Formats: sequence, structure tokens, C-alpha cells
Amino acid sequence: MNYEKEINELKEWFLNEKKADIKDFNDFLEYSLWRGLFNGSLMTKVPFTKANCEKLFKEFQSPVKRTAKILGLTYKELAEQIGYTEGTLKNTVSKKIISLSLIKTLEILVKNHELTKKNEELEKELFAYKNK
Repeated sequence: MNYEKEINELKEWFLNEKKADIKDFNDFLEYSLWRGLFNGSLMTKVPFTKANCEKLFKEFQSPVKRTAKILGLTYKELAEQIGYTEGTLKNTVSKKIISLSLIKTLEILVKNHELTKKNEELEKELFAYKNK
């Protein structure tokens, strides 16, 4: 499916209402695509509506929420991985007191996840190549 109209609407909404720049929009668009806002399958995960854009934007703005979604973890699981308690992590998110060290830790966790997935893909390719 072609989502050019919806993407243009999203861009206009994001740049005008959220007063963000194009780099932030591109990051948000990538996140929106990942979350299924523009899903061509019959089982669309997240329909394209302004309300869903607002919800995704709130998620996108919170490094903790974004990381939990990307990694498919609950707050409890994420907290355990970074040495927090679930309560402390929830409190941090609700009070919006996210330290630079927490942000860096979350970025490293996501990067590690991406590299692990890439490594698994390469190992599968190598195994297939060796067994030709």
C-alpha cells in the first residue's frame, strides 16, 4: 500500500503542532513504522489517526517507554536489565526525571539488541553458506 498521504499528514502534524525539526520527524517516522502505524497487512496494529499519533509521540518522547517497546520488555524486565527496581523505573518515567546516564544506558541496550539481531542473521547466513 502507498502511505504517502498519511506520511505527509504525519509530517505536517509533527512539524507544525509539535514544533519539531525534520531530523526528529525522521526518527519519529522510523519509530511509527516500527510500531505499525503504516502496516500494509490486513491486521494493522495501529490505525493512522491523530489520537494514535499523539499516543505514539508520547511513547517516542520517553526514552524508557521507547526502549521497552523496541526490546519487547515490560518495565519490570527492563528495570532488571539496567539495575533498577520496577517502582524506581516507573517513578522516573512518571516524574520525567530521566538522567543522562539512564538515557545512555538505554541507548546502549537498544544498540546491543540491534547488534545481537544482526549477528544472529550473519550466523544464519554463514551456516547456510557453509552447508551448500
